[in-house]
Amino acid sequence: MKKNINKYARILSLLLIFLATSCGKDFLDLNPYQSVALGDAIKEIDDYKAAVYGIYSGLQSSNYYGRYFVLVPDVMSDDVKQNAQANRARDFSDYQATALDGIALGMWGIMYDVINRANVVINAEVEVTPAVQDQKDEYVGEAYALRALAHFDLVRMFAQHYGFTSDNSHPGVAVVTVFDQNSKPVRNTVAEVYQQIISDLQTAIPLLKIEPPSAGRISKEAAQALLARVALYMGNFQMAEQMASAVISSGNYSLVSTDQYVDSWSQGLSSESIFEVIFRQDDDNGSDALGRMYIPEGYGDYLPSADLLSAIPEGDVRGQLFKTDETIGGVYGNLRVNKYPNTQYQNNTPVLRLSEMYLIRAEARAMLGDETGAQADVTTIRQRGLPSAEAVTATGQTLLDEIEKEKRIELMFEGQRLWELMRHKQSLVRTDCTNLVCDVAYPNNRFVAPIPQAELDANANMNQNPGY
Repeated sequence: MKKNINKYARILSLLLIFLATSCGKDFLDLNPYQSVALGDAIKEIDDYKAAVYGIYSGLQSSNYYGRYFVLVPDVMSDDVKQNAQANRARDFSDYQATALDGIALGMWGIMYDVINRANVVINAEVEVTPAVQDQKDEYVGEAYALRALAHFDLVRMFAQHYGFTSDNSHPGVAVVTVFDQNSKPVRNTVAEVYQQIISDLQTAIPLLKIEPPSAGRISKEAAQALLARVALYMGNFQMAEQMASAVISSGNYSLVSTDQYVDSWSQGLSSESIFEVIFRQDDDNGSDALGRMYIPEGYGDYLPSADLLSAIPEGDVRGQLFKTDETIGGVYGNLRVNKYPNTQYQNNTPVLRLSEMYLIRAEARAMLGDETGAQADVTTIRQRGLPSAEAVTATGQTLLDEIEKEKRIELMFEGQRLWELMRHKQSLVRTDCTNLVCDVAYPNNRFVAPIPQAELDANANMNQNPGY
């Protein structure tokens, strides 16, 4: 079965799909749309709505934010260790994945599927009445931002990080902005991929006008938050600081209080949710849900590492995002990850949260020489976790280390730890290792996933990552 970028585009052209799943209050009453031909897909404003709805539906896939895109980079990191019976994503956890890996193929396929769904909206040439022009702009803006997100996720998973080479001329992924079923694209450089991501987000921001924003959809603030993260990865600290500050000062979000922090992970959208992939009972991934990789009611394949646990100060509320399980022990410890605790159906998957904006701004400020501002931002997050904690007063590299430590704790199990190791050019060191591979020196070919063999077979212009 050969699935590649063009195959997904061809499928899309024949079966423009948009199944009903929840993506925010605006969409909860949307009826399912039947498959329609591409030429008939978007004719009026309701078609834009249905098409954008389909983009969000793609994010829910178990190969994307529904499970593997979040799980894989975490099990490849030092935050997670294998339980004895672990067998899902184990090849990635053990750095043994191959080009025939089904998870790599699934992630590759769904991300390009999302991109092509977004392209349908972006490239539709439909005139609407002035009365609904703002709605059209909103939908097109969401499509631009979601296309940027999917390209960003692809280039992180399948290419070495920004900064791996001095001019970022190393292979990234193919940038796809138009539908062409005969195209056999080459891999753009990482620099070119990031240029497209920045362009899409800057195009999206002025089009996004939802007020108040819904965290189940991409809002102006969500696009700004994503741009802040992208800019940080690029080392564009001025842009990262500017975008993070715009989100923080928007007044649309507030940090969850210390006493409500743990409960917020089981109660849906919180006051600091900027963008989440939302799941209802009727669009649950079931046994394929992200949380079921951690909780004993599911597969329970993965456990928190002792190294991560030791980084959390005693009494910090984030230490309560684990629960004791006496059925395990020894090198495995007796704690389970409980950040996604819902046993009935899948928890939402956080993509962008306000706490990350404080930590992005802290790092950006530190790198720009504003250490007082950086200290204040990281102290805000640290004292939310532990109100009695002393304010951060460190400077220089020690301050940057404090920020990175706080980010590791705050964003644990949200699929970001591996990317942090890579962009800081750090080796992987697992101190209480239960894996086949315990240490991976930086730089390393295996920090990125293989280009699927099915893609290579279908597209002679596509080349494999080194080491596979």
